[in-house]
Amino acid sequence: MSHVKFDQVDKKFPSHSGKEDIYAVKKITLDIEPGQLVTLLGPSGCGKTTTLRMLAGFETPSSGHIYIGDKEITNTPPNKRDVGMVFQSYALFPHLTVYDNVAYGLKLKNIKAQDLGRRVREVLSLMQLEPMQDRLPSALSGGQQQRVALARAVVTEPKVLLFDEPLSNLDAKLREFMRDELRKIQQRLGITSLYVTHDQSEAMAISDKVVIMNKAEIQQVGSPTEIYSKPANHFVADFMGKANFVKAEIRQVEDQSVTLLILNQAIQVARDSSLHFRTGTQVDCIVRPEFWRYDPNGLFLATVTRVTYLGSFAEYEISLGDQTATFVDYEHHANGIFSVGSHIKLRLQSEFIRLLPPRMEVSA
Repeated sequence: MSHVKFDQVDKKFPSHSGKEDIYAVKKITLDIEPGQLVTLLGPSGCGKTTTLRMLAGFETPSSGHIYIGDKEITNTPPNKRDVGMVFQSYALFPHLTVYDNVAYGLKLKNIKAQDLGRRVREVLSLMQLEPMQDRLPSALSGGQQQRVALARAVVTEPKVLLFDEPLSNLDAKLREFMRDELRKIQQRLGITSLYVTHDQSEAMAISDKVVIMNKAEIQQVGSPTEIYSKPANHFVADFMGKANFVKAEIRQVEDQSVTLLILNQAIQVARDSSLHFRTGTQVDCIVRPEFWRYDPNGLFLATVTRVTYLGSFAEYEISLGDQTATFVDYEHHANGIFSVGSHIKLRLQSEFIRLLPPRMEVSA
């Protein structure tokens, strides 16, 4: 298992207009601990794929340093980095069987035939591909092709494994199944991994650590729980799941708590020592849709303006005075489905509310 480090890494491209260079990645500093699976998450064009390609050796940083273990590999050719990669398109050789696709990398390394056969068989067994080892890729389903691509990447026993949106070509149900399988295999092998996706659910399900990127820069690094429950800014809160930004006024600040006036109701929330607010100032609060609960005795009167039934839950757009919000009801089997125009009482789980620093960026 190897440690990976990005140290103040930039990647710039010249502007066609002759003006300032365009940053694809700006001052990226990131540590990936041995055996961790770290996900780069963000909108298109944020720099996540460029970051992955720089670790793979397909792009060269404009400045900064990249390390695998104690070795700097910033300018090392891709074939000398001991990195395995699973591509979005799988990139299997169409004229080679499953067995030969998996064995290809070992043949390039001139592994002895006896060792090559043993390692290929072990990986085919791990990926449950033995029954189809003589098939061509065209005779495989999307999920099977994805497993072959993963088998080919891990059979060489790389120090680092890279994933470039490997599940994006699969249907929703198979994508969820393969996501879980991929995570099990990565944990079993213990290979340090960097994974690129734009799917928030995927990132939360498989990651030890999530890196949120926007406009070529890292916005926040943390566990899925930290990123979701304690977002660093408006962009992270809005990108990682759904978030209602509800305006409130600071009424009182104490050592451990803050009293807010929110939607004409006074509530108390936990104080974040890293944020400093003055009494009387206006703030944005993150109220996730699941923080609301239907309660006939609730303090908040809402009007339903939209209803979306999604099987395991019902999602509502609601009007609360001059503010709108999203409310998710996981108890709709007991509560019933409220129609548009219904007036409902809600209770707010204030212990989960997070106050945000002043808005400094425009969400993408």
